[in-house]
Amino acid sequence: MFTAVFRETLKRTWRNRKNRLVLILSLLGIFAYLLLYLPGTEHPTTIDREGLVLELSAEYGMKESRLQQGDIAVNSFTGTNTYSLAKENYENYYTFDSAIDNGDIRLLVDLITSPRLMPPMAGDAERMNSDFGSDMHLANYETAVMNTELRAIAEEENLTLHLYDQKTAAQQLHLFLKTNGPLILLLVTIFVASEILVDDRKHRTLKAGQPFGWWRYIFYQSISLFAILITAFAVLLSLFYLVAGILYGFGSFGLGVSSYAYQEGYRGEVVNFSTRVIGSFVAMSVVFILLLVYLFVRLNAWLSLLFRHDVVVMIIGFLIVGFNRIYSGGGEATIFGIGGQYFPQNYFEFGQVLSGERNFLALNNGFTFGTGVMVLAASIVILEVLLLLTVKWMNRQKFEREVG
Repeated sequence: MFTAVFRETLKRTWRNRKNRLVLILSLLGIFAYLLLYLPGTEHPTTIDREGLVLELSAEYGMKESRLQQGDIAVNSFTGTNTYSLAKENYENYYTFDSAIDNGDIRLLVDLITSPRLMPPMAGDAERMNSDFGSDMHLANYETAVMNTELRAIAEEENLTLHLYDQKTAAQQLHLFLKTNGPLILLLVTIFVASEILVDDRKHRTLKAGQPFGWWRYIFYQSISLFAILITAFAVLLSLFYLVAGILYGFGSFGLGVSSYAYQEGYRGEVVNFSTRVIGSFVAMSVVFILLLVYLFVRLNAWLSLLFRHDVVVMIIGFLIVGFNRIYSGGGEATIFGIGGQYFPQNYFEFGQVLSGERNFLALNNGFTFGTGVMVLAASIVILEVLLLLTVKWMNRQKFEREVG
């Protein structure tokens, strides 16, 4: 009978116009992002050519001015040699400019990751101001992440401009899962699952001949929808990876990305930042996706039994997903005296957990992959108990009368 429920669920999910619209918009979003938006974006490490030329001219002018004046000795007040400093800065900027003109990505990355003079970055100050406002802790965190990942890129043998700009398929998949990707997947899950049980009132034929219990039918339907959603997400993410790989190169899943673990002292210390490979990050993300999609499919089933209206169920689901951002942004170490790592909403945006950003905000190491899996698994168990109790209260006949 599971096969019959699966086929019916698949047919109704596919025939739903809103679901097909979401699928079409997802496909359009992938191609619009990769073909229209990404080519015009500038990574924070992209060098500002205009700013570099201005700095080059300024340092050259300073060097020549001091040379003409004969002022090339060490200043007794500052202890510095202005001429030598300007000459060194000019030579560094000139090397940067030459590396860009010659397309020497290896030299460019080596220069940026060396302790020498840092060139002006395109839009870097504006990006920091717009993204973080006056929160210097997060701004410093992002700078440290950028530097950590640049050093990892510098260790790659086959450097390309797309790898430097973090546009390769592996890097873009990591960026999607690290930032807004988890929320997008959860919102789509809620949108699709919000009416699957309530919609039964329009399709009574299958239920009329069910030789099994109400709870089992809801379970079969949940598993069917879970399988459909996971398959759809896998296809869309694979398409995203394939198109990005064709356009910008596939990159390497062995590339290191930033991972934060607080040790001691100032939270922004370099010692707190390390790397993990993209492949490991993606693998752990898959586990979180499986747990969260199942959790929200079952949550939608439970809410459908309680409220029996798809729009209400969808709105409540959206509020639950957005609760953490609405409430505080996830930077709290404790909630009502209990460690924040023991609350499931802190793992909805699991990219922040896997990258260590949650630990940076909370100033501890409580948010880990293992803790997240246990918390979400415990949440599923609690939800299953609630579903079982609710099914006994809202039986099939009562549910049909309420929504019919």
